[in-house]
Amino acid sequence: MRNTTEIRIGGRHLVASLLVSFLAITLLLTSGCAGTAKGKNTSVFSSLEREEMSRPETSRASALVIIRYPALIHANAENFYVSSFAINAIGGDVPYGVHSNRQTSRVAQSVIEKSSYYAMSLYRELKSILPEHTVLLSPHIIDWDKQRNLYSRPILGAEQIPSVLTIDFNIYSFPDVNELMNSPPVTFGDLVTPMVVIKSSRWVQPSLGGLLVSSPQFMSSVWRQVSGETEQRLRSRLDDQPQTFESSLGFVSYLGERDEAELPLPLKGNTQGDQQVAAIERYAVEKIQMNGEVISALGDDSSVDPFVSGFVQGASTRIVDILNSLDHDKATFFDRQAALERFDPELAKVFFVQSEDESVRARLQLAEALVGAEREFLAAQSDSIYDGTYHGNYGAKMRKIISSEYRMLEQRRQLARKQNITTAVAVVALAGSVYGAVASTAASTAAVTAASGAALAGSGWAMHKTLETKTESKEVHRYFLARMAPAFDRQMSVQMEWLESKELITARGFAEFRNKTLSLYQSRVRSMQINAEPRCQFMHPEFNQPGRWYGVCANGKASGRGYGLVINERGDTLEFIGTARNGLASGSGGMIIQRSKQLGAIYYEGQFSNGLPDGVVRIEQAGLAPRLRTFKAGVDVGKAKSTKLQSLKFAQSATESNQVVP
Repeated sequence: MRNTTEIRIGGRHLVASLLVSFLAITLLLTSGCAGTAKGKNTSVFSSLEREEMSRPETSRASALVIIRYPALIHANAENFYVSSFAINAIGGDVPYGVHSNRQTSRVAQSVIEKSSYYAMSLYRELKSILPEHTVLLSPHIIDWDKQRNLYSRPILGAEQIPSVLTIDFNIYSFPDVNELMNSPPVTFGDLVTPMVVIKSSRWVQPSLGGLLVSSPQFMSSVWRQVSGETEQRLRSRLDDQPQTFESSLGFVSYLGERDEAELPLPLKGNTQGDQQVAAIERYAVEKIQMNGEVISALGDDSSVDPFVSGFVQGASTRIVDILNSLDHDKATFFDRQAALERFDPELAKVFFVQSEDESVRARLQLAEALVGAEREFLAAQSDSIYDGTYHGNYGAKMRKIISSEYRMLEQRRQLARKQNITTAVAVVALAGSVYGAVASTAASTAAVTAASGAALAGSGWAMHKTLETKTESKEVHRYFLARMAPAFDRQMSVQMEWLESKELITARGFAEFRNKTLSLYQSRVRSMQINAEPRCQFMHPEFNQPGRWYGVCANGKASGRGYGLVINERGDTLEFIGTARNGLASGSGGMIIQRSKQLGAIYYEGQFSNGLPDGVVRIEQAGLAPRLRTFKAGVDVGKAKSTKLQSLKFAQSATESNQVVP
C-alpha cells in the first residue's frame, strides 16, 4: 500500500503521493538545470522575415484562414479523453498509476481551457494583417461514440465556408504533474507548448493530401485521418451524395489512436531552403518561455500579451508566407462547389463546367454573394467569441491564473537552485493541488486561500464545468456561448451586394441567417440554359471500370471541361480536372492517382491524350521536388522546358467578372 497523505482544499479531498513526489524531486534536483523548468524564449518561426499579404482576395465566398481549437468536452467523452491523454503522452511515458487520478484529469482539462485562451492571440494577430472577414474561429467539442471513438466536431458553422487554410491549434501539457519541473512539454505559468496542423485542399499538395505543416507527433494520425476522409468524400461524390463530412482536430485524432505505426512521411524543416520539395513541414515541439516580468503583472489589462512575441508573431509570419505561395482558387475550388451545393445542387454540378453562359454566371454570382454574406456573419461571430474569451470574465481569470502559476513556478525554481528538497516537495504537492482542484469557481477560490504561500488564483481547468455539457446541440451551443461569448447571441446584420442591388440580412444566429439567405436565393434565382447530365462516364486506360464525369457530356461520355473520378475494385482512385474527349482526359488538366495502401499519390499536370500524359507534364511525388518531363502516350521520354507547360487553371470567382448583367 502506498504511503499517502490527504490534503483538504475547498472542502474536497486530494490524495497526493508524497513518496512519489519526493523521489521525483530528488531526481530533478540531482539533474542540475532540468529542475529549473526553463524553455526557449522564442519559436523557430520567430527567425522568419515578416512579409505583407501579397495575394489579392479572390472570392468573397472564401475565407483565408479558419482556426480550429478544442473548446469543450462532452460528458460522453470524458473518461476516454483522459485515458487517451495519459496513454499517448508526448515527451515521455506516464506511470500506469497516474493514468486515472484526479490530477491527470485536470491536466487534460487544462489543455482545453488554455487552448481556448491562447488561440485568441493567434486569431487577433492574423486578423490584424489579413483582409477583413477572412479569418474565422471554429471552436470544437470533443465527443465519443462507438462508431467514431474519440473525435471532435465544430460547435459553430465556420467550417462550412470555403477556406484557403485550416489551422488546428492547441497547447499541450505533460499528463504527470510529478514531472512538472522536468523536460517534457508543459503549459504552466510562463511556459507554453503550442502544437499545430496546417492543411489546405489536396490539390494544393496532391501527393500528401494537402498536409502542409504539422507537429511531428500528429503527422501519422492526421495522414490516416485525411486519407480516410478523402476516400469517403470521393465515394460519396461517385454516388452523387452531398459532401457533409466534419474533420476532427489533429490533436483529437492523435489521441484517438492506439498503437498505430509511425509512417515514413517525407518531412522538411521550417527554415529549410528548398521549400519546393513535396514534404510536410515539421514544426518540432517547442516549450516556449514567455517574459516572466510581463507574466507576473498579468491581470485585467488584456492589452499585454506575452504569447505574441514568443510564438504568435513568428507563426503568423509563416502562415502569411504560405498564403502568398498558394493558388487560392485551387485551394478553395472544391469547397466553393460544396458551399454552392447547399443553395443549389443543380448549380453545383454545372460549376465544374465553368461555363461562360450568362444565365449560369448570374446564378453563380448570386450564390457566391450569399456565401460571402454568411462569411461576414460568421466573422462577426468570431469577433464576439474573441471578445468574450479574451477581454471578458474568462480572459481576466485566465490571466490571473497564469500570473499566479508563474509566481509558484518561480518559487519552485528558486528552491531547486538552493537544493532545498523538503520545501521543493511541498511546492510540487501544491502544484498538484492546482491540477486536482474541482471544476468550479468556488473550489478555485478556496484553493487560493489555502495556497497563500504561492498566491494561487485557481486554475484554468477549475473555472468551468466543462465536463457537464448536454447531449442536445442547443444546450452545447448555449453552454459555450455563456462561457466564451456572452454577447454572441445578439442580433447582427450583414449587407449583401449583388449586381446593382443591396440586401440587408438580419438574424440572431447562423441558422436563422442561413434560412434567410436560402429564402433570398430562391426568390431571386434565375433559370439556367445549361444543365449537367445526371449520368456521364469518365474512364482511364488503367482502370477497368468507368467512373463519373461532372461536366460537358456527349453521348454519355465526358466531352469538354469538367471533373472526373474513377475508383476501381482495389480502392485505387483517380481524379482529373480539365478537358476530356470521348470519355478520356484529352487536352490540358491535372490528374491525381492514389494507389490503395500506397503512401502518397502521384500528380500529373499539363497535357493529356486518350487518358494518358502526352506532351509537357509537371510531376509531383512525395519526398521529391516537382519536375518537368516530356511524355508520349504515357511514357516519359525526357526533360522538358517550363515555357511549354500548360498549367492547370482553376476558375476565378464569378464575383470578379464584369461581364455579368442583371
